Amino acid sequence: MDTITIPNIQEFTQQIINGNLILTRINPFIDERTLFQKDLRGSTLIYCKINNINNDIHKYKKLLIYLYSTTDKEIILQNTSLNISHQEIYVKGFEYYNQLGLSIQGSDARRTLQEIINIVKIKKNSMELKIKLKNDEVVCFIV
Repeated sequence: MDTITIPNIQEFTQQIINGNLILTRINPFIDERTLFQKDLRGSTLIYCKINNINNDIHKYKKLLIYLYSTTDKEIILQNTSLNISHQEIYVKGFEYYNQLGLSIQGSDARRTLQEIINIVKIKKNSMELKIKLKNDEVVCFIV
Protein backbone atom coordinates (compact mmCIF):
# COMPACT_ATOMS: atom_id res chain seq x y z
CA MET A 1 0.00 0.00 0.00
CA ASP A 2 1.23 3.49 -0.84
CA THR A 3 1.74 6.07 1.87
CA ILE A 4 1.17 9.75 1.22
CA THR A 5 2.89 12.24 3.51
CA ILE A 6 1.51 15.75 3.70
CA PRO A 7 3.72 18.26 5.50
CA ASN A 8 2.05 20.97 7.60
CA ILE A 9 -1.31 19.17 7.57
CA GLN A 10 -2.50 21.54 10.31
CA GLU A 11 -2.65 24.26 7.63
CA PHE A 12 -5.48 22.45 5.82
CA THR A 13 -9.11 21.60 6.49
CA GLN A 14 -10.00 18.04 5.61
CA GLN A 15 -13.20 16.58 4.24
CA ILE A 16 -14.13 13.38 2.47
CA ILE A 17 -16.37 13.74 -0.59
CA ASN A 18 -17.35 10.69 -2.66
CA GLY A 19 -14.49 8.70 -1.14
CA ASN A 20 -11.88 11.37 -1.92
CA LEU A 21 -9.91 13.24 0.73
CA ILE A 22 -10.18 16.96 -0.02
CA LEU A 23 -7.63 19.31 1.59
CA THR A 24 -8.25 23.05 1.52
CA ARG A 25 -5.54 25.45 2.68
CA ILE A 26 -6.76 27.38 5.73
CA ASN A 27 -4.73 30.44 4.76
CA PRO A 28 -5.04 30.58 0.97
CA PHE A 29 -2.34 32.41 -0.96
CA ILE A 30 -3.02 36.05 -1.77
CA ASP A 31 -1.79 37.86 -4.86
CA GLU A 32 0.86 40.58 -4.88
CA ARG A 33 -1.65 43.42 -5.20
CA THR A 34 -3.62 42.17 -2.17
CA LEU A 35 -0.38 41.68 -0.21
CA PHE A 36 0.66 45.29 -0.68
CA GLN A 37 -2.78 46.54 0.35
CA LYS A 38 -2.03 45.12 3.81
CA ASP A 39 -0.28 47.15 6.51
CA LEU A 40 3.13 45.45 6.61
CA ARG A 41 4.59 47.64 9.36
CA GLY A 42 5.57 45.48 12.32
CA SER A 43 4.95 42.23 10.43
CA THR A 44 7.24 39.20 10.66
CA LEU A 45 7.97 36.15 8.56
CA ILE A 46 6.60 32.99 10.14
CA TYR A 47 7.70 30.76 7.30
CA CYS A 48 9.99 31.20 4.30
CA LYS A 49 10.71 28.66 1.58
CA ILE A 50 12.87 29.46 -1.46
CA ASN A 51 13.13 26.93 -4.28
CA ASN A 52 11.39 24.41 -2.00
CA ILE A 53 14.04 24.81 0.71
CA ASN A 54 12.93 26.02 4.13
CA ASN A 55 14.87 28.96 5.52
CA ASP A 56 14.94 29.93 9.18
CA ILE A 57 14.68 33.64 8.35
CA HIS A 58 12.05 35.77 10.08
CA LYS A 59 13.07 39.33 9.15
CA TYR A 60 12.72 40.96 5.74
CA LYS A 61 16.17 42.59 5.83
CA LYS A 62 17.87 39.26 6.65
CA LEU A 63 15.99 37.58 3.80
CA LEU A 64 17.01 40.35 1.41
CA ILE A 65 20.69 40.06 2.43
CA TYR A 66 20.50 36.29 1.96
CA LEU A 67 19.04 36.72 -1.54
CA TYR A 68 21.61 39.38 -2.41
CA SER A 69 24.40 37.05 -1.24
CA THR A 70 23.32 34.52 -3.89
CA THR A 71 22.92 37.12 -6.65
CA ASP A 72 25.54 38.72 -8.91
CA LYS A 73 26.34 42.24 -7.68
CA GLU A 74 25.79 43.80 -11.11
CA ILE A 75 22.34 42.23 -11.40
CA ILE A 76 21.45 43.76 -8.02
CA LEU A 77 22.73 47.21 -8.98
CA GLN A 78 20.98 47.17 -12.38
CA ASN A 79 17.60 46.03 -11.02
CA THR A 80 17.23 47.32 -7.46
CA SER A 81 14.59 49.79 -6.36
CA LEU A 82 16.56 50.55 -3.18
CA ASN A 83 19.42 52.99 -2.65
CA ILE A 84 22.58 50.89 -2.94
CA SER A 85 26.23 51.84 -3.41
CA HIS A 86 29.59 50.13 -3.99
CA GLN A 87 31.08 52.63 -1.53
CA GLU A 88 31.30 51.97 2.19
CA ILE A 89 28.66 54.35 3.62
CA TYR A 90 27.38 54.63 7.20
CA VAL A 91 25.34 57.88 7.08
CA LYS A 92 21.76 58.72 6.04
CA GLY A 93 20.49 55.25 7.00
CA PHE A 94 23.10 53.33 4.99
CA GLU A 95 24.70 50.17 6.33
CA TYR A 96 27.71 48.51 4.72
CA TYR A 97 27.59 44.73 4.22
CA ASN A 98 31.15 43.46 3.90
CA GLN A 99 30.09 40.04 2.53
CA LEU A 100 28.26 41.82 -0.31
CA GLY A 101 30.65 44.71 -0.84
CA LEU A 102 27.61 46.99 -0.87
CA SER A 103 26.07 49.73 1.24
CA ILE A 104 22.29 49.54 1.46
CA GLN A 105 20.06 52.32 2.73
CA GLY A 106 17.42 51.17 5.20
CA SER A 107 13.84 50.86 3.99
CA ASP A 108 10.48 50.04 5.49
CA ALA A 109 8.88 46.57 5.39
CA ARG A 110 6.88 47.35 2.24
CA ARG A 111 9.86 48.49 0.15
CA THR A 112 12.08 45.69 1.46
CA LEU A 113 9.46 43.05 0.63
CA GLN A 114 8.98 44.58 -2.84
CA GLU A 115 12.74 44.28 -3.39
CA ILE A 116 12.72 40.65 -2.17
CA ILE A 117 9.97 39.79 -4.65
CA ASN A 118 11.82 41.70 -7.39
CA ILE A 119 15.05 39.71 -6.83
CA VAL A 120 13.18 36.37 -6.62
CA LYS A 121 11.48 37.09 -9.96
CA ILE A 122 14.72 38.22 -11.65
CA LYS A 123 16.45 35.02 -10.53
CA LYS A 124 13.41 32.98 -11.61
CA ASN A 125 13.26 31.40 -8.15
CA SER A 126 10.16 30.22 -6.35
CA MET A 127 9.29 31.59 -2.92
CA GLU A 128 6.58 30.87 -0.39
CA LEU A 129 6.06 33.21 2.56
CA LYS A 130 3.75 33.12 5.53
CA ILE A 131 3.58 36.57 7.11
CA LYS A 132 2.12 37.50 10.49
CA LEU A 133 0.83 41.04 10.42
CA LYS A 134 0.90 43.34 13.45
CA ASN A 135 -2.86 42.78 13.91
CA ASP A 136 -2.16 38.98 14.16
CA GLU A 137 -3.65 38.26 10.71
CA VAL A 138 -1.64 35.61 8.85
CA VAL A 139 -1.25 35.91 5.08
CA CYS A 140 0.40 33.51 2.66
CA PHE A 141 2.10 34.62 -0.53
CA ILE A 142 3.82 32.71 -3.32
CA VAL A 143 6.06 33.77 -6.24
